[in-house]
Amino acid sequence: MLPRIAPGLVTLAVVGVLAQAGAQSVIGFYPSRVFLSGPQMTTFLVTNVSSNQLSLAVIANATSVPSASCSGANTTENWSSSLESFDSVTQLVVAKVLVTFRKNLTLCLGNETNCCQDVVCVVETLQVTACENNRPVASMLFHAEIYINTTFIGNISDNKTLIPNQVYQPLGPCPCNLTAGACDVRCCCDQDCSPSIKELFNGSCYSGVFGGNVSPLFDQLCSVQEKIHAPDWFPFLCVQSSMDNSPFLGYFYQGNTGTPSQTLSFNVSFQSIYDKALNGYKQGDPILIDLNGFNEYFTIPQQSAIGTCMEYAPVAYLQDFSATCVTDIKVCPAAWTFPLDNVNVKDGSGGTIPLKIQLKNITQDIVPTGPALPQILQCQVNVSAEYIFIWEVNKIKEVQVTIETANITLTHQAKMAQRFSAKFLTSNSTTDVLSGNPGYQNGKPVIASNGSVLFNKTTLNTWRPVLDSSCSTVTYMPVLFGVNSFSGCLFQAVGENCTQLRANVLSWFENSLLSVNHVSMRGNSNVSDPSEWVPIIYEEPNTTCTENCIAENVMCLKVPSNINIEILTAVTGAVEGIPQEEILATKVSFSMVNVNCVSVCNMSLPLSASVQFIRVPAQVPLSITRFQMTNTEYDCEKNDVCWQQLAYPLTKYYTGEPQHLTLAKGLILVFFFISAAVLGAPWGRIRKAWNTTTL
Repeated sequence: MLPRIAPGLVTLAVVGVLAQAGAQSVIGFYPSRVFLSGPQMTTFLVTNVSSNQLSLAVIANATSVPSASCSGANTTENWSSSLESFDSVTQLVVAKVLVTFRKNLTLCLGNETNCCQDVVCVVETLQVTACENNRPVASMLFHAEIYINTTFIGNISDNKTLIPNQVYQPLGPCPCNLTAGACDVRCCCDQDCSPSIKELFNGSCYSGVFGGNVSPLFDQLCSVQEKIHAPDWFPFLCVQSSMDNSPFLGYFYQGNTGTPSQTLSFNVSFQSIYDKALNGYKQGDPILIDLNGFNEYFTIPQQSAIGTCMEYAPVAYLQDFSATCVTDIKVCPAAWTFPLDNVNVKDGSGGTIPLKIQLKNITQDIVPTGPALPQILQCQVNVSAEYIFIWEVNKIKEVQVTIETANITLTHQAKMAQRFSAKFLTSNSTTDVLSGNPGYQNGKPVIASNGSVLFNKTTLNTWRPVLDSSCSTVTYMPVLFGVNSFSGCLFQAVGENCTQLRANVLSWFENSLLSVNHVSMRGNSNVSDPSEWVPIIYEEPNTTCTENCIAENVMCLKVPSNINIEILTAVTGAVEGIPQEEILATKVSFSMVNVNCVSVCNMSLPLSASVQFIRVPAQVPLSITRFQMTNTEYDCEKNDVCWQQLAYPLTKYYTGEPQHLTLAKGLILVFFFISAAVLGAPWGRIRKAWNTTTL
């Protein structure tokens, strides 16, 4: 069936054809051949007159097409046609032709006539002829093959269905039969599907339990193993059981005897969540607030699964997130606002706590993306909002909100990015105190401190520039373990000579990123144990000219432009088979550039900060001998076959379980192997040979 096309688009398409060809060469139906599977078809007729008539004729013999004739009417027993002229182009008329099936696509019940007698409602080939003064002008063919509509239509019974206990019987003889009184596609066990309909999907039926094989034979049955090549010792271990004791019983879920509940699920869940807010939150529970005496979800704009932002997305307890939402700005107040007045958060013990709000004003650039506005607007917009939840056990102790605002001037329609984040921290500190237990977890912040005896935990930070990319407005984000990063900003130099430029840039690096002097080795290092903290190795930048110093007369040499933070990590052990990574050392160094200025530097100097994680062996590897370098037959790294790991669970390479457990399990496997050998065919042949020899 052809898609519906707007008349204006059809006219434009035909105009291009008529401009390239003569009038007589374009007269006809477009398209002229159609395969129809639905009850309606639309095509277009191009002629040089507007007084056309249509003639429908059923072709009995599809192997030969008769010549066009105007002897028929515009309707048949099953079909009707109509003609509508709606545009004229270069002395030609473009008309829309609509052919419609006259019967309902439902099975006939009793003596009904306006319906279908079989599942295949109609299979016909018809010829549509356009006539003028009883003379054919153009013709087209279409083949119709239409099936009945299997959509269920009828009254749904209100009788309650008793659901049996799924522990003792399968879910049903045909679980894929989901629609009562209608055929479910690909469900070959559905009794509502006639043989002719099953032929359409006979090769694509659902298999397994869902397709109706609710009690398949299982391999442990003795009757099953007799039909296949089973080992000789199998009869000692097979199961003699009826199919009523199938292991597939309760395959779908742990069912209960009862009736379907008529209570709306979201009412139940909200009530249960409200009760949890009174008795303590659990991870994943939505946080509730008291808004002017009403209980509501605490919502923050978040990104959905399809990428768009949802303005009212509930915040889940102990689940951090960060989202960036792009908003169209046309009027003031622009973008999403944060109505935080009179908002009290449910603390999880029956009480409420107010929000501690801190406002910051920053500079924000807006990029015009649309037409000009009728008048210039001065707006104050919210650029970002950071929520910090201080928690203890299953209760919220404090909520801190930091909102960054900016004053903008709107001359055109524009787009602006807003940032939202939520972070849950323990009540011991306002920063993350755990990034792993004991080793670091990938993606968790690197813990740092500025101390020597007692270490107050904070995070090792890097830059997060805002839209203007200026170093004076840059914000910070924590360095995440195992995640290499690269960021930068523009340093504004005004009237500085080379010496001042080097000193100011270096001072900016140290004040913004080097406020700590130690890094935590583990994700849960003890704040009072100096052995669990490593000092940051600081490499002083060499800004002294030693070669080609004559170039200082034309440019500034060796200006720090990039700070390199290198973190060495290693896998130092495993807990329950999970490798644990620690930080062995941290080094800070600088990269230099030559700047094209001498005495007075007025410029924007790009500065950058790079963070790189380098994994090294926890222990110095043994030196390789000359024999190992030339003979690699037993080198597991260079060969597909590794003889050293032939009995892998019993070797030193296996670290998933303690050695004594693997040894015990290995001995059990050896016992079963010997038992199988004794009970199997080899032992029978040995005994037979022994008896023959003794006789």
